[in-house]
Amino acid sequence: MTLRQLSLIAALLFTALGAHAQNVARRDVEIPMTVKGFFGESRIKLAGVEYRPEGDGPFPVLVINHGTPRSPTDFPKMQDRYARQAEFFAKRGFLVINPLRRGYGKSDGPWAENYFSCANPDYVQAGLETAKDIGAALDYARTLPYADAQHMVLLGKSAGGFGVLALSSLNPAGVVGTINFAGGRGSRGPDDVCSEAKLVDAFGRYASTTKVPMLWVYSENDHFFGPALASRLLAAYRAQGADVRFEGVPPYGNDGHAFFEGRDNTAIWVPMVEQFLAKLGLARHAQ
Repeated sequence: MTLRQLSLIAALLFTALGAHAQNVARRDVEIPMTVKGFFGESRIKLAGVEYRPEGDGPFPVLVINHGTPRSPTDFPKMQDRYARQAEFFAKRGFLVINPLRRGYGKSDGPWAENYFSCANPDYVQAGLETAKDIGAALDYARTLPYADAQHMVLLGKSAGGFGVLALSSLNPAGVVGTINFAGGRGSRGPDDVCSEAKLVDAFGRYASTTKVPMLWVYSENDHFFGPALASRLLAAYRAQGADVRFEGVPPYGNDGHAFFEGRDNTAIWVPMVEQFLAKLGLARHAQ
């Protein structure tokens, strides 16, 4: 069966689902975060969007995390990029939070995810800075009476995927699974990553402490983090005994790094994700 045929089946499935699925309430939220600096602590707010299923809950929580554009001039322009994916998960009974991290869109605070030198990047610390913002979104979710804080899942794309791996290395309370779509850092151009060895080392450092089961999805024609590099990143995790299910997916357009965004790709990634969630005891809620 071709990808086009699978996509048509998926479209019909989602149309049918939309007729019976739960309603989703969308609202803009402000996520409080405490930031430590040279002059003490300060309180800032991250912009975010919450997608709440119909009913009283409590609902398992999914936090979706965005990537980082190659050009810093695009940081302030960023908005909620994953509304379609968030609604998809919310219709399956997840409370979904899509935060914008420091320095992106309307969120407060200066950008904090710099790895500095391309020749000698500090990927580990950069990822841990990303993890702080994602952690703030988890803290926000824990305050909601309709959130199930014992069943939380992290999902990230690109730099957001790298960030959820960093946070998972800290094994935050209630996080039962992590989904990484094309995670990494340091891409400065097509098939050009700053010090790949340093990135592999950072992945190994995160893997050495994580206990969180993971699903990774990388495309065959990803020109940020291609198949050869993805294999090295995976090897760094597995060498530490981490629980990682890896899925290599077909090429998508001119650059498979955008695979998660592509409407035609839901037929491919949805079964992978649903199987992973079922393994975590979080089978689809909406039928």
